[in-house]
This record gives sequence, structure tokens and C-alpha cells, in this order.
Amino acid sequence: MPVLSQDQKFRLVTLMSAHIPHAALLGIRVDSVVGEELTLKLPFQDALIGDAEAGTLHGGALTVLLDQTLGLATLCSNLGEPAVTPTLDLRIDHLRIAPPGMDIYATAKVYRSTRKILFVEGVAYCESREKPVARAVGSWVRVADVDLSWLRAAELGNYQE
Repeated sequence: MPVLSQDQKFRLVTLMSAHIPHAALLGIRVDSVVGEELTLKLPFQDALIGDAEAGTLHGGALTVLLDQTLGLATLCSNLGEPAVTPTLDLRIDHLRIAPPGMDIYATAKVYRSTRKILFVEGVAYCESREKPVARAVGSWVRVADVDLSWLRAAELGNYQE
């Protein structure tokens, strides 16, 4: 099983993310892939305010960001072939309120993988990773391998988008 480069992981996550309508609607985008760790960004938007008086982010938007980040982090793992992996279980600990008007980042990494299940952990933060607004852990089930022929063809210069 060949390990994907960071650039290949970035392109794969970006492509897979584009096929998830609610994440696209919220404006979630790939920020970085470093090794096996994925970071996504949720830009601040007035439409995502959950408490109008305080101007704070709606918990549902934070849940979507974390679910998306942890789920797509499965594509960045070197512990198995990239696969389509729907959420099996997700737990989110809301640690503090995100300050109003700030972009939110979520970072995640697979910490264990079996033949069918991937276990992932991550955090959401705005000012720094050392001050997370939420922590999440969950499991994702492998249901289908991802066809990577397009990615390998792009490496050889034969891919047309």
C-alpha cells in the first residue's frame, strides 16, 4: 500500500469535501494537511450565529465542522487505503464558547485503525490549539475504497479536471 504525499492528500480531501453539500454551504474548506493531520477552516459568517445577543457560533455549525474534519482525516491516515467512511459514532465535548467574529479551525488525526473501523480524535479552536473550544472523538466505518487512479494520473500529468 503506497502512502500518499501531503499534496495528494490535500487534493483528495479537497475533492471529497466538495461532494458534501452541507459543508460547502457552510463554507468549510481545507486549510492544511501536515503528515496524517488534517485542518479545516470554517470562516466566520453572520448566518452561523447561534446567540444573537452574544454573537457566538451555533453549536450545529461546530458539530458539522468537527464531523467533517474527523471524517475526512481518515483519508490522510497512513494506516490503510483511503476509503469512503461514514460516521459511526461522534462525541463532542464543548469546552468553551468561541469568541464572536472569529474563524474556527478544526484539526484531526486517526489514532487507531482496524480492518473496518477508524478511530479519530480532534479539536476545534480559533485563537490557538492550546485553547480549544471543543474536543471530539469518534469512529468511522470503511464502506468502499476510493478510486485513486485520477490522483495517480494527475501525478503523471495525464489528468484533466
